[in-house]
Amino acid sequence: MLALLRTSRWVSFTALVLLAIIGFGFLSRWQFDRAEQHREERLTIEQGQIIKDPQFDISGTAEFSRVTMTGQYLGADVLVRQRPLDGGNGYWVLTPLQPNANADMVWVLRGWLSASTQALEVPPIPQAPSGDVTIDGVVRVFEAPRSDVSGLPDQVISRMSTEELSFAGVAQDRVLQLIRSEPEDDLITVPLPEIDEGQNISYAVQWILFALVALGGWFVFLRREAQDEVRDHDLVESEN
Repeated sequence: MLALLRTSRWVSFTALVLLAIIGFGFLSRWQFDRAEQHREERLTIEQGQIIKDPQFDISGTAEFSRVTMTGQYLGADVLVRQRPLDGGNGYWVLTPLQPNANADMVWVLRGWLSASTQALEVPPIPQAPSGDVTIDGVVRVFEAPRSDVSGLPDQVISRMSTEELSFAGVAQDRVLQLIRSEPEDDLITVPLPEIDEGQNISYAVQWILFALVALGGWFVFLRREAQDEVRDHDLVESEN
């Protein structure tokens, strides 16, 4: 076998296998890192801080904190497009809320609304409850804006970003995602993100298996060729 490994063909083949194994190792490590990131994100969502006292200003509050807020909706609903739910396309409905205690306005993610069959047709938006509304919700951060979108209908935006959400007054720097409210809202509640690191761990293990297959294949081919050389040598010796 050692003689075979010194040949240029096997030097090249061995180098190729080593590069493949190193590449599989990096990919496996990357998937394990992604799994760890997803695990931390999942724990952040599941273990979000519960703030028991009623809040009127959630600016700067950690994302996924649970808060209660009381105020009055101001109308001026906005739809965030391309938000699928249970296999159907639809919108997130954002409505400004004026909290009590003279705090700045806060955008409330009231819920989900199914899209119309017509691409540019804005579906009717259920009216927000009137009067004082008490919301149990989750603090969310604004999304990064998009610059490649144009021609959207009125009341429709592409991202839940401060750049696309316009309001005459001062708005808080967080969004309140509604979990429940009193009075109840007619919209479908938007579920919190579901994050599972299991798929990344599965991919990481698969890359390790690929590396083992590459190593095993290299050894099998080497052994087979060495056996073939011994067999050919014995055949030549027997003929002589």
